[in-house]
Amino acid sequence: MKSAAALGRRTLISRSLWWHPVGIIRISRLFGRSGSSYPLTGQEDRMSLRGLARSLGSLTVALGVAFALPATADAASAARLQPQLSVEKTANTPAPFTQGQTVTYTIAVSNSGDAPTSELLVTDTPEVGLFVTGMEGTDWTCSSTQCTYSGALHQGDAAPPITVTAIVATDAPSEVCNRVLVTAPQGLAAQDRVCTQVTQPPAQDAQLSISKSHSGTFSQGGTGTYTLTVSNASGAGPTEGTVTVTDTLPAGVTYNNATGNGWTCGHASGTVTCTRGDALAAGVSYPPITLTVNVTSGAACTFTNSATVSGGGSPSDTASDATTVTGGTCNGGTGGNGNDGGSILPINISGILPMFNNFSVNNNINSPGATNTTNQDMAVNGS
Repeated sequence: MKSAAALGRRTLISRSLWWHPVGIIRISRLFGRSGSSYPLTGQEDRMSLRGLARSLGSLTVALGVAFALPATADAASAARLQPQLSVEKTANTPAPFTQGQTVTYTIAVSNSGDAPTSELLVTDTPEVGLFVTGMEGTDWTCSSTQCTYSGALHQGDAAPPITVTAIVATDAPSEVCNRVLVTAPQGLAAQDRVCTQVTQPPAQDAQLSISKSHSGTFSQGGTGTYTLTVSNASGAGPTEGTVTVTDTLPAGVTYNNATGNGWTCGHASGTVTCTRGDALAAGVSYPPITLTVNVTSGAACTFTNSATVSGGGSPSDTASDATTVTGGTCNGGTGGNGNDGGSILPINISGILPMFNNFSVNNNINSPGATNTTNQDMAVNGS
């Protein structure tokens, strides 16, 4: 039987490699006398012997020399055992989303490291156009947009999934995104972000309408007031560009003034024009326009005043207001024919006063509700 010394000499491959039944072991330096034990301090030596040292406790090679990993090596190995968090967020609701839709997501948290962790905190952060309404998951404690997990999450394990419920805003952009962050007390963190397309409704045109009314009494020789209001229909699109209101005054009516908050108004050749450029949303109205007019003494006793709104990306619309005039020749009637309380003058009274000759009379006699200024020369016996 060969001695250990002979075995040691015959199995020496080089100054740093020795043969052993379990493989070739790299030695960082030559060893001295038989029976001695030397710790291996080099990183390369620790890595090459660690597997054997764990299973055998100590390793005896030729010449009876025993090699063992120092305690510092085991401590360093344990220090390198760390949890490794990962998180994945997926949308359960098929894409694309629609504005106003309720959608759900799933959050999956796992530990791919080689040590357990605990006290996990998951925070969900919706971006523009998305609102989180709830979070829930088995063994998770959730409130608002956060969930905590107090149990241990061992290496290679996954926590129970979290379900997130959210609402897509009615004015959401073409894409909405949602972020999630998971943290642990060891200073570990992982995050994920998922984005989904949002279907945009077809563009709607504005649908403007105008209303027109008057207040107070319109009298010949006086003034009158109209109110004009422009509205956009519910469900329509907002206006774009300039909106114009045009009012062509009828005969017997002249311009006095036109005002309205946000409106720019003017007058030319019997036509009143008011404009503005700010957008009008669906279902609301612009501030009204107040139009004051002069009613001439020769104005008709009834007339209709019309106004039109146009522009803003909307079809035009027209409104009319029938107006009754009082006073003068229009005090409750049409004047001049005697049928509706108007004047029955002039009348010919020649021959009524036979005692007078060449008698001129100013036949300015007022009948109820009217005036007459017709002059007649009256002669008796044809004189």
